[in-house]
Amino acid sequence: MQNFSKELLLELKEVTLGERPPDLIIKKGILLNLLTEELLPETDIAIYKNRIAFVGQWKGKFSKETEIIDAKGLFLLPGFIDPHCHLDFVFRISEYSRFAVPKGTTTVITETAMLANSGGYEAVREFLHEAKGVPLRVYLLCPSVIPPFPKFETSAGFSFEAFKEIIKLPFCLGLGETYWPRVIMDNDKDMLQRFSETLNLGKRLEGHTAGARKEKLQAYTALGISSCHEATSEEEAFNLLRLGHAVMIRQGYIRKELPKIASLKHKLKDMRNLMLCTDLLDPETLIEKGGIDWALREAIREGFGIFEAVKMVTLNPAQYFGLKDLGFLGPGKLADVVLVEDLKEMKVKLVILNGKLVAENGKLLSIPSPFGYSQKAYESFKVKNIVPSLFYIPFNGKKAKVRTIQVVNDTITAESIVEIRNKSGNLPADPEKDILKIAHIFKGSETPIFSVGFLKGTGLKAGTLASSITWDANNIFVMGTNEEDMSFAVNALIEHKGGMFLVKDGKLLASLPLPIWGIISPLKMEELKEKIQQLDNTAQSLGMKWRAFVLLQTLPFTGLPSLRLTEKGLLDVKKQEFVPLIVDKIE
Repeated sequence: MQNFSKELLLELKEVTLGERPPDLIIKKGILLNLLTEELLPETDIAIYKNRIAFVGQWKGKFSKETEIIDAKGLFLLPGFIDPHCHLDFVFRISEYSRFAVPKGTTTVITETAMLANSGGYEAVREFLHEAKGVPLRVYLLCPSVIPPFPKFETSAGFSFEAFKEIIKLPFCLGLGETYWPRVIMDNDKDMLQRFSETLNLGKRLEGHTAGARKEKLQAYTALGISSCHEATSEEEAFNLLRLGHAVMIRQGYIRKELPKIASLKHKLKDMRNLMLCTDLLDPETLIEKGGIDWALREAIREGFGIFEAVKMVTLNPAQYFGLKDLGFLGPGKLADVVLVEDLKEMKVKLVILNGKLVAENGKLLSIPSPFGYSQKAYESFKVKNIVPSLFYIPFNGKKAKVRTIQVVNDTITAESIVEIRNKSGNLPADPEKDILKIAHIFKGSETPIFSVGFLKGTGLKAGTLASSITWDANNIFVMGTNEEDMSFAVNALIEHKGGMFLVKDGKLLASLPLPIWGIISPLKMEELKEKIQQLDNTAQSLGMKWRAFVLLQTLPFTGLPSLRLTEKGLLDVKKQEFVPLIVDKIE
């Protein structure tokens, strides 16, 4: 937080009155005043230290040290804010800043639950240290779902003491998204205590309302939940707005709800509670389309007016999170300014962050120094020596009727009952019938804690895929056509300290190493894009119907319906109970 000394206030006043030269002047731009919805030509902005001192026609002092930017023909916008994103896995936040900041993103509010699940408090703390060194204004949400449902899954954990330390930080804006069944159906007292502590600090409780209806949604709201990014239709979004929620319309690489919700603009007279967010971004999207700037362009294409759209990534999120110094270009505000050549395409020319020019023509002017993660960050796997027999399902009948997880789409599953023929006392995969064997292994124990099941609907005809990114618990998930390749893939993953690996006939065909806490790569964004494409393309060549990079992450996710496999067993998410794998025995 800024420390306003009386000396700073006096100096700022002197600059505003033209008695002291500013550090930087932006000359003759076209200002978007978001409060009066005016385009004001020939506007100057005088900046002193990290604050805007004056907006208008500057007639005050200059000095030799005053930097001058000619903004003739350029539009002056506040820095863009992404109010809900996950920057704590896949790529480093320094790599994110290299692509997002030159396109106008100056502020992010990021979840940290992925790191907390993977490495606990130490992983979150190291992420914060890296975030302090990047050219980006980073606010965080304290991790909440660690793991999402403790009755059914295990992760590194995040103690109440760690929570209390993080939630009090000035740049922590609240508690990250919490899955409503934990507090409404399970009456989780530990989570409710965290709700209480957060609300008493005057901070936000971020929501995840997917599946909550009627009284359950109202109860969730009554606990203090004030936003959601999970609306998938105009009706859902409007209902959330009726209850007082801020609606963050998601436009990311997995979910793109903007086209389904854009018609909402015709119903609303007051759009203060509408925002855009990316939620999740992959390297390809970030490189080729952008981040929150891409969502902004899409909103304009969907018919939102320029002022309406820009507010959804500036003023609205700033006001929602109480960031009173951001979201608007006016005297006294923090000097985050985006200079744009074309409003409809949001083609960014220059980016000023905290009073300093940091990006020009799509590139950062200074690349942040690499942050050195601890040795412990590379030692998050305790499990080792996985043998093929671990994946056997002993059975003494002729055939078994078993529950399989049926892939519906990238994120949703269903239950499907199939017959599996016994082979030498084991129930194997049957790739000819599109049935794979799957396993979920807890990474934090030398003695394997695991469960095994079946998966239908991937199309994979040969080989195995393994991943250490599993929303949100981040253990080891593997799907394969035979136990030998499954063993090989998991051992390769452990040897490389995490990542995604594709194996066929005991040979590694594609790999995406993620050795930092098992979920983050040290590679450049361009290299990550290539490795992910190779993984997806190779998997498709073996019959995979879905994006392997996405499916490996989402299949074990207990935050969405319907049937999921955790290391403790096969979980019916809607019923919130384990169900048996084998339904019936056929002699």
